[in-house]
Amino acid sequence: MYNPHVPRYRRIEGKEAIEIRVNSVLQLFDSRDPAPFRERDLDDDFTDYIVACADEIPTRSPLRIQIYISQADPNIHVEAITQAVRSHFEYQVELKRIQFYKILRMARLFLFVGLCILSLCLVLAQWAKLLESDLFSTTLREGIVIFGWVSMWKPLELLLFDWYPIYDKIRLLKKIIEAEIFVDFETQRQPKAGPN
Repeated sequence: MYNPHVPRYRRIEGKEAIEIRVNSVLQLFDSRDPAPFRERDLDDDFTDYIVACADEIPTRSPLRIQIYISQADPNIHVEAITQAVRSHFEYQVELKRIQFYKILRMARLFLFVGLCILSLCLVLAQWAKLLESDLFSTTLREGIVIFGWVSMWKPLELLLFDWYPIYDKIRLLKKIIEAEIFVDFETQRQPKAGPN
């Protein structure tokens, strides 16, 4: 049962540690990717776990990613693994930045269109005032004004709200990139059996 008073993550050298244990290095990479090992994408479950853990840890707490691998592979060096992890998240940051600027460009365009529609609606509403003040003209005038303000809803939503989740994700991914990454091949620490 979850106890809020017990720390969820172990602290190693003053840093909140995200610990991952796998049997083989290959488990860290996407087995469906046909590219050579050094160019492969990381496994989705592996990266999703790191992101989910980093999101739970307070923003100001420094991170440490500790990867324990049971079976060492003589052809794969620690530097290759750490570089693959950093490169993956740097690429994700770049994708999120593109998405962020795309939303801002879209917000500016929608705002321009919305302001044009609102201005036109306000002019039409003033023109509708010149008509006889009956139920139809009053309803028409109010409907035109409401339509004008409704046209501003999407640009304002983009400018005020839609950009923040992407900005927050970029900040989270940068936190992961700045984390210390340690790879521990556990077989290298096991003592060799002596002669019988």
